[in-house]
Amino acid sequence: MQKKAFSCIVINGKFLEQKITGVQRFAWEVTKKLDEQAPQFGLKVYLAISPAVKNSALPDLKNIEIITVGKSKGIRWEQIHLAKFIRKNNALGLHLCNAIPFFAPKGIAALHDISYKVNPEFVTTAKHKIIRIWHLIQSKACVKQTLAVLTVSEFSRNQISEVYKIPKEKITVVYNGWQHFQGNVSETPIEKEFSFLHQKDFYYCMATLAKNKNFEWIKKAAAFNPQSNFAVAGHLDFKKHAVNFTEADLPKNLHYLGYVSDEQAKLLMKNCKAFLFPSLYEGFGIPPLEALSMGAPVICSNSTCLPEIFKNGVHYIDPYNAEVNLDQLLKQPVSDPKEILALYSWEKTASLIAGVIKNII
Repeated sequence: MQKKAFSCIVINGKFLEQKITGVQRFAWEVTKKLDEQAPQFGLKVYLAISPAVKNSALPDLKNIEIITVGKSKGIRWEQIHLAKFIRKNNALGLHLCNAIPFFAPKGIAALHDISYKVNPEFVTTAKHKIIRIWHLIQSKACVKQTLAVLTVSEFSRNQISEVYKIPKEKITVVYNGWQHFQGNVSETPIEKEFSFLHQKDFYYCMATLAKNKNFEWIKKAAAFNPQSNFAVAGHLDFKKHAVNFTEADLPKNLHYLGYVSDEQAKLLMKNCKAFLFPSLYEGFGIPPLEALSMGAPVICSNSTCLPEIFKNGVHYIDPYNAEVNLDQLLKQPVSDPKEILALYSWEKTASLIAGVIKNII
């Protein structure tokens, strides 16, 4: 009888220590959907976590066993304790968040994009330059040392292959989903949550001051469209990012909301005139999908992967030109958003990843 190359599968659970952004959302939803498919692998599947992960942060899993490994947390846990556990158990590692343990690399890695590699101009502070070095090392390890690479768009697949000189056959495209955003939406009038906003009378976006998110375009677009209100959710940390303006310099029709909950985000998307997404660079772009699922028209950058993902279902802008009459742009026809939403689901994502796992084991 032929001996199996791996005795088990270990999912890297470091993402459970982290704030949920797009990459962590991918790991969360994929892990939950892989739980449904785990019996078909014929191997035990573990979700390995550090002692720092709180019980309240754990997903409800039926077939994947959650196991606490080693000690410490964060990068130290991943690079030392998780690596030791994978090696000791002859496991296939599944790493969903742009990083692998260097001493247990023979697994599967999801590399969502290589922005740190191809966009050094986006790094504007000394701290982020140090972070960039770590990401550059990790990105190269993900593509060179693993058995298979996952990424979230054909754009990223082509770019990874070209930049790192690896065959496209090693890289599988597994798009994101949007179904995590399903569920009841509050019927509360938008004015009750945000007194300065009115139904279908404001543009909504989620933004940080990270250069690729292109807050500069939002600021200029608000100034160019003074007849409209703009509502911006997110953390505008002026100390963290090197920008040449302050909150006092923002146009008067731009309302900074700060952090909003998922329920508030749904309410804002449901009631906005359109959702804005002027990014300069994305590996995928989940927020516009979420907005489409809430019935919001989307005005989206024509850069990088975004035309691939959203096709004719959104209104496109040049992210370097904010002098656009947005009300007029919205009058242009687009395809039915349901056609776009039908293309993407976490079930499809997990099924593709399951196929990659089965090919290896």
